[in-house]
Amino acid sequence: MKKAYNKFYLVGAGGYGKQLSIMLKSSEIIKSTIFVDDKLKLNLKKFLKLKNKNNFSICIGKPKVREKIFNLLKKKKLYYSTLILPNSNLYTDKIGRGNIIEHYVLLSNNVVTGTGCIFLTGSIVGHNSKLGNFCNIGTNVTISGNVKIGKNVVIGSQSFISNDIKICNNVMITPGSVVLKNITKPGVYDGNIFIKS
Repeated sequence: MKKAYNKFYLVGAGGYGKQLSIMLKSSEIIKSTIFVDDKLKLNLKKFLKLKNKNNFSICIGKPKVREKIFNLLKKKKLYYSTLILPNSNLYTDKIGRGNIIEHYVLLSNNVVTGTGCIFLTGSIVGHNSKLGNFCNIGTNVTISGNVKIGKNVVIGSQSFISNDIKICNNVMITPGSVVLKNITKPGVYDGNIFIKS
């Protein structure tokens, strides 16, 4: 990011929101964070009534909740900012709106990301891979080349996705898993996949 935001709204004041705020401030991407959360004075309903165009990001871990909030906010001319932390290596210009890309993430050539994806520190996405909207890619995940991932997919930390794999919508892959075959049905997958939890 080239400019520092004087005032930036983070929707979600839980653990990840607080962590992200610290990361953004220490990287000098934002100067001041204003949290929006239903447990705070500035809740989502009040945020929707703000008249000015404001920069915001949704830092809530659950993809379907993020999607629901995004659909409410997109009608209000609020700018859903993509946040790219330093030391990321991005070799693609096909990054969707509202992505959060943490330190040391690598997105290879011709990677396409949907809206509202979160890439945690050290995750790698190989060439020609495509991710749908509101995916979570955990710390130190490796996604090999030419992988197609649907929307609302969570891939747990230190998982490995082999080349040419297809993963359907609404899938959760637990940490440390190895995916060697396509996943065609929504659900929670554990370990060396194929055993549905």
